[in-house]
Amino acid sequence: MDRTTLLALPAAACFGLAAMTVAPVAQAQTPVWQENFNGNSIDGNTWTYDVGTGCQIGICGWGNSELQYYTSRPENARVENGNLVIEARRENFEGSPFTSARLKTEGRVHFKYGTLEARIKTPEVGNGLWPAYWMLGAIGVWPDRGEIDIMEIGHVDGIAAGMANRRVGGAVHWNYGGGHASHADYTDFPSNLHDDYRIYRMTWDPQFIRVTVDGVQYFEMAISDIEGASLHEFHQPHYLLLNLAVGGTYTGVFDPNAISAPLPGKMLVDWIRLYQDHPDSELQVGGSNAVPAGRFGVYSEQSGLAGALDFGSDADLFVWNNLAPIAAAPFEGGEVMAFRASAGQWFGLGIVTDYRNMSAYAGGALKFHMRTTTQSTFKIGINTSFGDSWVDFTASGPNYGLVRDGNWHQVTIPFSAFYDLDLHAVKQMFMVVADPPAQDVELVIDNVYYQSP
Repeated sequence: MDRTTLLALPAAACFGLAAMTVAPVAQAQTPVWQENFNGNSIDGNTWTYDVGTGCQIGICGWGNSELQYYTSRPENARVENGNLVIEARRENFEGSPFTSARLKTEGRVHFKYGTLEARIKTPEVGNGLWPAYWMLGAIGVWPDRGEIDIMEIGHVDGIAAGMANRRVGGAVHWNYGGGHASHADYTDFPSNLHDDYRIYRMTWDPQFIRVTVDGVQYFEMAISDIEGASLHEFHQPHYLLLNLAVGGTYTGVFDPNAISAPLPGKMLVDWIRLYQDHPDSELQVGGSNAVPAGRFGVYSEQSGLAGALDFGSDADLFVWNNLAPIAAAPFEGGEVMAFRASAGQWFGLGIVTDYRNMSAYAGGALKFHMRTTTQSTFKIGINTSFGDSWVDFTASGPNYGLVRDGNWHQVTIPFSAFYDLDLHAVKQMFMVVADPPAQDVELVIDNVYYQSP
C-alpha cells in the first residue's frame, strides 16, 4: 500500500499470475497472539490509526493517489457484532470526497516469521474500492523497511478483465540497489471473494513468504538470498495494517465521479491469529514493555530516573543540518547539547531510538533546560507512529517557561500541546528544527526528560 515511483527492479522481481494451487493446511497450534474483536471498541493497546490524506507526512494520497480521507471516527472504524468494521463512505470531509479508515499495530504488535491467519469479508469492490491486509517493517523508511502485501483486491487489470471481485493479489516491496523493487502475484478465485468470509493465511519463514485464500495459494516469494537480492527487510519485525482505500493507482480510478463501487462499503475482520514455531521468530507486544511512570531521561544524567536512553547503545543524537558544536557548560552532569546555526540555512537535530511505549506518560510533559538569546522561531518536536508533531516557539507566543536572556530556564511542554501524539509508539523522543534564521543562532539544551502525571 505504500507506493512510490519504481526506481529499480532486479531481474528476480516480476509481476505475474500465480498458479492456483492448494497449499498445505497449517498444523494445529496455539496462537502466540490473537485479536478476536470481541469487545465494544477498538483496543488502543493493539491498534492505532493513520489519519488524513498523507499530505501531513509528505505523501499526499498516501503515495498512491488515493481519494479518501482516513479518520478515526466510529463511522469509519468500529467493533460491531464481533467484527472490526472498516467502512468507506462517499462524503465530503476535510476537502476529500470519501472517508475510510486505516488501522495498524505499529508500536504495539511487531513480529518476525510465523503463520498469520485472518478471517475477513471484503466488500464488493466494483470499480474503485481497494481493501488491503498488509505489513510494514518496523525499522527504517520505505522502501528500506520492506512491505508485505498479504491481500489486495480491486486491481485495475482485474477490473478490465471483469474479475475485480475474484482477483486477489499479494506483493512485496523492498530496497534493491538504492531503488524500489517489487514482486507481485495474483490468482482468480472460483467465486466472488465478497460473497463470504475468507481465510487469508501467510506463512513467513527464512526461506519463503507464501499467501493463500481458503487454501488456494496466490503468492510466493523466496527470501533466502539475503545478500544477493538485498532482502534484509524481510528478516526483521513487521507490524500489521488493515485499510479500505478508495481509488488510486492500484484501481486505476482517479476521478471521484468514476467510482462505481457500492458505497458505503464495509470490510469485516472477524479475527487474526499468529502462530510461531521457528527458533528465530520474534514477537513484540507493546503493552508488555511500557516504560514505568516517573521521570524518563531522554538526555539527562540526574538521579532517580525511572529509566533513560543509553546513547551509543539504544539511542543516537543526529544533527540534520547547519548545527556546529560550540563550547558550553552543562546544566547538570557532564554532557550538553550546544550548537550554533548559521543565518540563512534551516537547522535541526533529533534523538533517535527504537520504539518506546511511553503510554504511562500521557497527561504528563516534556521537560528540558535551555538557554538562548535568539528571537527567531524554532520548533520542538516528537516523532511517533502518527509522524512528526511540533510545538512552535515564537518570540511573541507561548514559550513554556523559556526566557530568551541567555540564562538557563526550565521548559515544560505538556504532551497535550502536541498535535497527534501517539505515546504508545515514540520513535524520536526529542527534536529541534527551524526555518533559515535571519541571524546566527546559539542553542544550549540539557536535562531533557519525560515526566509522567
